[in-house]
Amino acid sequence: MKRQSFLKGSAVLLGMVLITKALGLVYRIPLTSMLGGSGMSCYSGAFAVFTPVFAAAAAGLPSALCRLVSEQMSLGRYRSALMYRRAAFVIYGTLAAVLTAALVLASGILAERVIHIPNARFAVAAVSLTLMPAAVMNVHRGWAEGMGSMNPTAASEIIETAVKLVLGLALPYGVLKYAENSFAKYHGCFGEYCTDRAQALRTAAPYAAAASGLGVAAASAVALVYLSAGSKRQAHDPADETGERVTTFRQAGRRLLRAAVPASMTAVAATLTSAVDLVTVPPMLDRAMRAQPTLFSQLGGQGIALSERSGFIYGSYTGLALTIFGLVPTFTAMLGKSILPQLSSACAGGDSAEVRHSVRSMMLLSAAIAMPAGACICAFPEQLLRLFFAGAPCEAALCVRPLAFLGIAAVFMGVSLPCLTALQACDRQLSAAVMTLVGTAVKLGLNLLLIPMPQFGLTGAAVSAAVSQGLVLVMAAAALIRGTGAERSCLRVLALPLLPAAGCILAAKLCQTELIDPADGVFSRFGVVFSIFVGVIVYSVMLLVLCISPKNEDSAFLLKKIAENP
Repeated sequence: MKRQSFLKGSAVLLGMVLITKALGLVYRIPLTSMLGGSGMSCYSGAFAVFTPVFAAAAAGLPSALCRLVSEQMSLGRYRSALMYRRAAFVIYGTLAAVLTAALVLASGILAERVIHIPNARFAVAAVSLTLMPAAVMNVHRGWAEGMGSMNPTAASEIIETAVKLVLGLALPYGVLKYAENSFAKYHGCFGEYCTDRAQALRTAAPYAAAASGLGVAAASAVALVYLSAGSKRQAHDPADETGERVTTFRQAGRRLLRAAVPASMTAVAATLTSAVDLVTVPPMLDRAMRAQPTLFSQLGGQGIALSERSGFIYGSYTGLALTIFGLVPTFTAMLGKSILPQLSSACAGGDSAEVRHSVRSMMLLSAAIAMPAGACICAFPEQLLRLFFAGAPCEAALCVRPLAFLGIAAVFMGVSLPCLTALQACDRQLSAAVMTLVGTAVKLGLNLLLIPMPQFGLTGAAVSAAVSQGLVLVMAAAALIRGTGAERSCLRVLALPLLPAAGCILAAKLCQTELIDPADGVFSRFGVVFSIFVGVIVYSVMLLVLCISPKNEDSAFLLKKIAENP
């Protein structure tokens, strides 16, 4: 199988992310409108419980398997690479089955003790069914990426997102229609009396969230079928196979676990951020509202009782603000995934020049994407919320100020995630896990400190995210430079897109202020797209004028190689 270059692999994965995120927004926006803040608190809470378990069970698997397979293939040991895949199937398939059963059985306790919404148990149980197919999928993806192809990962992600879009919306819509019909006939639904339609929909929201979770699980199963069928069609020419002894199953399993466990620890630590918000945001908001009773008093006019407000606000924050924030790091995380095979091969082969070049290109590209994107979130929080969530004005109003600070966090996280992934290529997985845990601990402390203050409230969660992600970026970039032996000048590339990003925001803000804001109606809602488009044009022109691009990095690297080897 022919290996893809870093830029080609990145283009494939970034194209996949563009498609899946577009489909994901088409899924998330109507889902948020259907479930509201109350339903989204169940949905987000279920995923906040599920994601650390999934991270421990399988999240570190693709990158670890990719690295090991890539290393074996660079040494001509195809049969040893196959043994790593077999060990991954057995170990992680068994682990996923056990953890799925445990989550389903413990769903009631988790909903009551962790999420503090007893009816969220249905969503927890439904989402837990995603674990088994997702774990097996990660084996297929890690194998394909280690063989140098990002296409199976990209295609399966698109298929999974498309099926989730259909089933993840159709199933909760059916539940809510049932609730409406039940209210029209009996003035109640799901065994509860309801005074009006809005109360009936809020009563049905936890069950609709569970139905959407079932759609997510079904989507993972469909994508797994596609990957399984595709893996049977893959072929390899063993002409270059070395005569060395094949790695045994036990050896492969031990080495796979040594590589995957630290990566899983990093993934668990990363997912703990959402768990930290789950366990701190609602109770700290309750404390803030006790300190200042008028805080969030406008929710009373929406029929939301005082006891339900913290859950409603948490659901709004995770369903709206974090959805927009997550777009940036999701894009740039693919850069670390696509650089891993190339960087692992270079490290295994001792090619220090290729290692330095790969690190420099990855840092430049991640900064070039994260800076303007995060800056746009900072500059246009209200407009972006109105663009994506016009059907949830109450929820959107709560998220304007937090989203502005999350834009800063998006820049930091957008660069740190690829660095953390790349650390696996130089056997620094444990360091990546420790850094992420330090960032999570800082976020926990700041959440507890800032959110109870009425002047911060929900914004405290966003500020803590920005500070913690900035700290993680500093640690990850420094560790990557040390671990790969790259020059410290590589860190300077992180600042190269700064001036073009400033030009981007200046142009977009000017367009929004002078052209869009004076307009009324539909154009005032969708005009932010035009403003950002103008900013992107200015940004692209400034990149070209200043000769800032990974392609230029490639050209400089090639010329240097030629000069060294005339």
